[in-house]
Amino acid sequence: MKMLKIYVSLIIVLLAPPICWSQEYHFQHLTTVDGLSHNEVRKIVKDDKGFLWFGTQNGLSRYDGYRFKIFKNLPDDETSIIGDKIYTLATSKDKLWVGTVTGLSVINTATLEVVQTPDIFELIGTNSIQQLYCDGSNLVWVSTEKKNFIIDNLSLEITQVLEDYKIAAIAKGYDNTYWIGTDKGLLLYDFENSLIIKTYGLGAFDSYGLDEILTNTYGEVWITIGSVIYRYQSERDRFIEIYRAKSLNSMSQNNDGDIFFGSYGDGLLKYSRTTGEFKSYQSNPESHQSISSNDVYDVYVDNEGIVWVGTQEGLDFYDFTRHRFKSLIHLPGNKNSLRSNFVQTLFQDINNIFWIGTREGIDHVKFEEGYSDPKITHIDMGKNGSQSLNSDYITSVYRDSKERLWIATMSNGLFVIKKGEKVFTHFLQEENQETSIASSSVRSILEDHLGRMWFGTGRGLSLLDEQNDEENTFENFSYSKLNTNSLPSNDIQSVFEDSKNRIWIGTNEGGLALLKENGSSKRFLRFKHDPSDFGSISNDEVFVIYEDAKQRVWFGTSAAGLNLLKEDGNKDIKGGYYFQNYTETDGLSDNEINAILEDDEGDLWIATNTGFSEFNIATETFTNYSTYDGVLKGKFRKNAKWKTKDGTLFFGGTAGVNYFNPDDFTLNKIPPKPIFLDLLIDGKVVEAGHLYDDTAILEAPLYSGSIVTLPEDDNRFEIEFASLSFASPLRNQYAFKLIGFDKDWRYATGKNPSTRYSNLKPGNYRFYLKASNNDGIWNEDPIYLDIVVRTNFMNTNKIKVVIGVLLFITLALAIVYFKRFRNNRLMYKDVPKLKKLHKQVDPKVEAENKEKIKELNLLMEEDKIYLNSELGLGHLAKKIGVSTNHLSVLLNDYIGKNFYDYINHFRVEEVKRRLKDPRYQNHTISSIGGDCGFNSKSAFNRIFKNLAGMTPSQYQKKEH
Repeated sequence: MKMLKIYVSLIIVLLAPPICWSQEYHFQHLTTVDGLSHNEVRKIVKDDKGFLWFGTQNGLSRYDGYRFKIFKNLPDDETSIIGDKIYTLATSKDKLWVGTVTGLSVINTATLEVVQTPDIFELIGTNSIQQLYCDGSNLVWVSTEKKNFIIDNLSLEITQVLEDYKIAAIAKGYDNTYWIGTDKGLLLYDFENSLIIKTYGLGAFDSYGLDEILTNTYGEVWITIGSVIYRYQSERDRFIEIYRAKSLNSMSQNNDGDIFFGSYGDGLLKYSRTTGEFKSYQSNPESHQSISSNDVYDVYVDNEGIVWVGTQEGLDFYDFTRHRFKSLIHLPGNKNSLRSNFVQTLFQDINNIFWIGTREGIDHVKFEEGYSDPKITHIDMGKNGSQSLNSDYITSVYRDSKERLWIATMSNGLFVIKKGEKVFTHFLQEENQETSIASSSVRSILEDHLGRMWFGTGRGLSLLDEQNDEENTFENFSYSKLNTNSLPSNDIQSVFEDSKNRIWIGTNEGGLALLKENGSSKRFLRFKHDPSDFGSISNDEVFVIYEDAKQRVWFGTSAAGLNLLKEDGNKDIKGGYYFQNYTETDGLSDNEINAILEDDEGDLWIATNTGFSEFNIATETFTNYSTYDGVLKGKFRKNAKWKTKDGTLFFGGTAGVNYFNPDDFTLNKIPPKPIFLDLLIDGKVVEAGHLYDDTAILEAPLYSGSIVTLPEDDNRFEIEFASLSFASPLRNQYAFKLIGFDKDWRYATGKNPSTRYSNLKPGNYRFYLKASNNDGIWNEDPIYLDIVVRTNFMNTNKIKVVIGVLLFITLALAIVYFKRFRNNRLMYKDVPKLKKLHKQVDPKVEAENKEKIKELNLLMEEDKIYLNSELGLGHLAKKIGVSTNHLSVLLNDYIGKNFYDYINHFRVEEVKRRLKDPRYQNHTISSIGGDCGFNSKSAFNRIFKNLAGMTPSQYQKKEH
């Protein structure tokens, strides 16, 4: 009997789908800290507009990818939702159905108003809603603890259905049939004929246990009931058990047909349609990228493939676009991890084993197919006679054409082991020994086309002399103040030979050198940064040298970006070589270049201090990736890189190793749906119907085609928008244009999806908005708002004419009155004159005004606010916290100048300073004027001449 049990158990194990545990998915987390209404997320849906909704145990949350909007119950307020404890949600056209412990609410998703449903409330009351279901038709199924209803989405007419059953789950089948899980088993229900076709004896469905039914595009029916997953066998009209786990509940399918299951106790499960395997994703306290809790209530996969998981302790989501970069890191206590996170060099040998050089020795890494399941071994070099290598700071690992393995260290010299030998030979710098290696600090290794071995060190360049097999010596090259043909610096960071057999030497603070050989004679052509020469190398700290597949040579600097070697210059000047520079202003993520590799498509991948920059050379555009996309934190290290034969790129840094193949990046091809969120004035959201200056700015909630009415005298406003693309939303781009105001399209990023306008002239405008997703796929069908700026009655032409006539009449009467007054004055000229009274000034006001003047001058002298060409009286007044009239009084009474004279004085003085500064000698006079706040060349010249007594060019010549 015992053997029979063992045999049966074995058969069950063999027949059951394999289960494996994985952290293949790395989850981000959203909690109350991010604006979620509560951390216990029970239900997740997406409405027909594209917003995500999360039902929690303390309110409802709507999410647009950037912000949460919260809906909660307000006592005695019928316009709020009926309860805060939400168990179920469903969406239909223009409506969100909210099932709470205390009843049902319906929200209009266009207006965000709670729909008044007295007939529904009369039948349902404050009973707990157990389940909601809408299959995309015009009907919504609602179940309470005791009754079941169907509600018409348009008319809101409600009728009772299946009175003898408690419905816990529903899914649409074929031919207007429904699969319905009830307390009496599973029903196949013919809705049109109100007929139960068949009952399947799977046991009672428990609505409190969140049992679920899923019908998918493959014609399958999946069921979770209790701890069992069932799948329908249509050919045998039966359900078979597929898998068991704790309290299984929700299900959702991705675009590949894989199915995700939620479990209250076992976390998240994924069924792979390709392999038939189940993978378990569980909470790991030691990993912030695991799911938050093993108690999962709901799982939802959206149309972009993002997996959303509602748990007991927050909302988790896996966004594939933010996890394109895999990593190797050090995990304390884990032997199958790097010995140190500080990776300085990478090398792959002929056995496809990676040698990872760290600050604390060398690791071997071997991958399974597809660069999965890495096996890491901490190499013991003591077996090869070099115990120190187990803790040395490794700077380079290199295998030459003679299959010798070279290992360079930061302070312990150079090691080499020959093929077939077991013991390393050790090279150290020896005092007073000219033929020893130049320094024990070795940074780079090169074998040139002649088989010569070159070593860049901290005290010069060393060339191995191998003529004497018994004793290896070195020829050393160093910097000399007296010899301009020597190296420009002894601190050698990189040695590189290009396809034209030219040997380049990158140095720290000495710039770049090119080796020139004539027989046994060797000299070095120097390239250093010259601020006055735009063709010079951009910085003297040259650490990285790289040649791409088209034989273009690139140089990475430590502080001034990327340089491309150009060779069509004047041959008499530096051999015709000069450089084209790319920096942060061109889109590079950071100006410190640490490593460069070229992918199979010809793009350069540049490792910087802030992540990766992908450089499309043809278009000269950069795409930047950071920790937001899964790049490791910390700096990448100089020249710590490797490219495999299949195009996988490896980069090492202070946080470990990132590796990826750009060919594996899945492009998000779904165009986004731009949408207007809010209109704001002075930071406050304008509500539809709200009166502002006795006029409703918005008659109805914002949507494409809405009309916004603004007064002429006060028409500043801000528009917030989103794209409802949740894949890396910070990478979404927005293009907008206000017709009648903007000449060209303007752009915003997902970091701040909004724009502001002010001081519009009276008239009609149209605001257009387009959006792109994270991979640059644009929705070319813009949405729009019509903006109407009302004309001030006092500014109409007729009123201006009337005012002009009145002014003329007033002037004529004034002249008559003045003549009479003069005559009267002559009559009474002997009458004594009254003494004119002086205006009394409050000492407190006087002191406050003087403090404001100090504050104003401080803004000019320290903040140089006058450099802003858009600076106006209102902006400046706001800066010091006074009205525009008050500021005008301050300028006139205390400084004796109007606003423009005051600002232009500082601008002219700044221009004078820059015209005398040698650092600006390569700048044009016009560009200096523009940088100093003048937005018109003619105005600049006129104002400068008025204040300085000469033109800017005359002043420049005088000073030089």
